[in-house]
Amino acid sequence: MHEGLIHLLQLLGTATAVAVVARRLRMPYTTALVLAALAMGSMHLLPAMKLDAEVVIRVFLPILLFEAAINTDATHLRENLTPVTLLATVGMAFMIAVTGAVLHLALGLSWSVALLLGCMLSITDTVAVLAVFKDMTVPTRLATIMEGESLLNDGTALVAFRVLQTAVATGVLAPVHAGLEMVWVVAGGLAVGGVLGMIVSLALAQTRDHLTEIMLTTLLALGAFFLAERLGVSGVIAVVIAGLVVGNYGWRRALAPSSQIALGSFWEYAGFGVNSAVFLLVGLNLNHLGLLTYVPAIAIAFLAVQIGRASTVYPLFLFLNRRNQEPVPLRWQHLIFWGNLKGSLTMALALSLPDDMPGRDAMVAIAFGVVLLSLVVQGLSLGPLVRWLGIAERSNLRRLFEREQVRIVAARAAQQELSALHEAGILSKSTYERLRARYQVTIANSERELRRLGTDFQAHWDVVLEETRQRLRLVEKGAVRNALRRGLVSPEAASEYLAELDMLLVEPGPEA
Repeated sequence: MHEGLIHLLQLLGTATAVAVVARRLRMPYTTALVLAALAMGSMHLLPAMKLDAEVVIRVFLPILLFEAAINTDATHLRENLTPVTLLATVGMAFMIAVTGAVLHLALGLSWSVALLLGCMLSITDTVAVLAVFKDMTVPTRLATIMEGESLLNDGTALVAFRVLQTAVATGVLAPVHAGLEMVWVVAGGLAVGGVLGMIVSLALAQTRDHLTEIMLTTLLALGAFFLAERLGVSGVIAVVIAGLVVGNYGWRRALAPSSQIALGSFWEYAGFGVNSAVFLLVGLNLNHLGLLTYVPAIAIAFLAVQIGRASTVYPLFLFLNRRNQEPVPLRWQHLIFWGNLKGSLTMALALSLPDDMPGRDAMVAIAFGVVLLSLVVQGLSLGPLVRWLGIAERSNLRRLFEREQVRIVAARAAQQELSALHEAGILSKSTYERLRARYQVTIANSERELRRLGTDFQAHWDVVLEETRQRLRLVEKGAVRNALRRGLVSPEAASEYLAELDMLLVEPGPEA
């Protein structure tokens, strides 16, 4: 127990330090975690800890999927359901087939083994994708397509993995039987998740205690997966559907504003903590594998994955764009293709392979090597790719705002220091006025530029204004709570005003 607690504290400390450094370097957090753990593990600064496949699949994965699902807007997902569903089902199956075919031809693997490895390598890591998009500002529709696909294709990939693993063990692959089994498993997962999500949503409407509500949603996230797996259907799909139901109905329609804030904060922390642990363990486990022995095979497998992804994304959107009134631009397709990041689920599936399976060590090493290449090569290049494609227009605009705001803050701070020096008698009045005038010109120019940006880009200016209002509301909450602790206001008056602020924080009004 003592050793376990020490390991936990080491992981938390490392994750915190990496988060600070990654933000300063503008590096994707998941990539930074893997590289830090890989480096620290090789120098024995972190203890060797095994990545347990069962824990990742049955505990970590449901928590991460549920946290992502409750924050997904069902309206946006429904509007883009066709591309999301096709990418996660037909697209996933086609990608497995193409990737497996390339692995079969290039590495000389049997068809069943090549398809099984192709299935593991075709899975999009939901956590890695969501973590990258938290640091970027891309169009809502594009983010919805990529996040929705990453949520749903985990379920179809796990079903395909189960079928292909059976085929490898028995030496027989029955396509018709496999197809029927996949339909049953997916439909069952949809039913289990929908029913449990509605039950918990109704229960949330009857509670007024945010601690009970946190317990209910935690029970739902883990229980939906467990029950679905016991019934022989997809636990991943059950968790995703349950999260979507609770997040869009039980949460927003049944919970008080204060409960929504508490529940959101809990799941944000749970997702961050589990995400950090998973990718640190990924880096530590990569350190213990002899990946150098399999470098050629890893490079071929990484190329096979890209071929499979490209042969899926571009033909699929070519087909959809001909039938859709709102086509997906080609530059968006480039990002959807390259944003197919790999992560912990691929590694967990590789580790779950039976020890006596022929070629298991090579498959595990190839899977881990592809994950490392994906997180480093694709993860680090996604941000520059977004900027090069001109997709992140709003983030560029935000930088213009922030640049002028920084200039104003710096100039006013300098003016305050000049006033202090003048009052202390260090500066003469003429020197003080001359220097102060220079900073006043800077302030005036920046304020004029902000007004121009606000006129030309009123929508973005409204976003910045609302963010400022929300920040001020948080300051108000802190002041009220401080006054309550000091006994300056009554509990009744404080509770009433805090409830009003919570309502504005959850559902800000246009004039609030």
